[in-house]
Amino acid sequence: MEKYNFDESIDRRGTFCEKWDAQGGEYLAMWVADMDFKSPQPILDAMRRRVEDGIFGYTENEWELNEVVTEYYRKHYGYTLDPAWIVWTAGVMPGVNMAGRIGNGDIIYQTPVYHHIRIVNEELHKRRIEVPLKQQDGRYTFDMDALEEAVTPETTTFILCNPHNPVGRVYTQAELEQVTAFCTRHKLLLVSDEIHSQLILEGKHIPAFMINEEARMNSITFTSAAKTYNIPSLALAFAIIPNPEIRAAFLDASCGLIPAANPITIKAVKAAYTQCDAWRQELLAYIRDNRAYLERWVAGHAGICMTHMEATYLAWLDVSGLGIENPWQFFRERAGVNFSDGREYGAEKFLRVNIGCPRAQLAEALDRVDRVLV
Repeated sequence: MEKYNFDESIDRRGTFCEKWDAQGGEYLAMWVADMDFKSPQPILDAMRRRVEDGIFGYTENEWELNEVVTEYYRKHYGYTLDPAWIVWTAGVMPGVNMAGRIGNGDIIYQTPVYHHIRIVNEELHKRRIEVPLKQQDGRYTFDMDALEEAVTPETTTFILCNPHNPVGRVYTQAELEQVTAFCTRHKLLLVSDEIHSQLILEGKHIPAFMINEEARMNSITFTSAAKTYNIPSLALAFAIIPNPEIRAAFLDASCGLIPAANPITIKAVKAAYTQCDAWRQELLAYIRDNRAYLERWVAGHAGICMTHMEATYLAWLDVSGLGIENPWQFFRERAGVNFSDGREYGAEKFLRVNIGCPRAQLAEALDRVDRVLV
């Protein structure tokens, strides 16, 4: 029996949220990667109890959360972390920025990819090397030949996104070993954005530090409770850095730039990792059903193709077959639906669709699209 109500419709307008209030109009919001579901009740209760304490002095998070993280990886991955490997940051992308400072060189990755990864080089005043993923047997995968051709002696960092945003891949052991070998050959630091790692719809997520010994000693793995439990505004993530030299370099690069987590956030993250797995499992079931609903809709539309999502709540639609010059603008203006523009991720004529919402909202968005495609 279902315990949680993911069908509940919550009006988020007027709450200063980016997804609904900052999109420039009264559009149906299917873009920014946060969900239109309430966070789990244990998180809300933990935050409320901490507020009722009434004192918000300077707070340490390591002593309370490191043990929580190590237990989470032991339970879900069968892997025992050394708590000393864990470094807390204000978010995954601030952490990726700091990691890019270690090599102090150019950055390489494969597109399409999360738009903030595509601007890290600008933040660091370095060059970016974008290499398209290739499609093989109906799935996106690494194009190792293209990567070999594109890498240069000035390249120092490879950014991996696994599970992948926006194509929804959960990369296999064999694929990840190829990437590890590539980084080893070219002396590249492997920086892995794994913020969606607790949103696996099928397959098995392999953290970067667990790929093999090479990766363990040459990687920084970033993740957070933010996406899974819908608490991104609480701004807390962590890095797992087994190599002490890389960890020292990361801390040096971030010296003075890692703020202490606020006490409310600490309680929220602790509750997420220790009390909310039943909620997460029902969330995953709901997202799988939303995925199936969207896939059935796509199957009935010539000119639209969808990459099968193995993870995340973000669907990647190829709408090039519709013959529309600017699909994002077209559906925004004609249908009143605000998707994410594929161009932000490095792909023309694509849309990213956030299906982390009540099914009625997803159905309404697709109905609006149908009405303008007639």
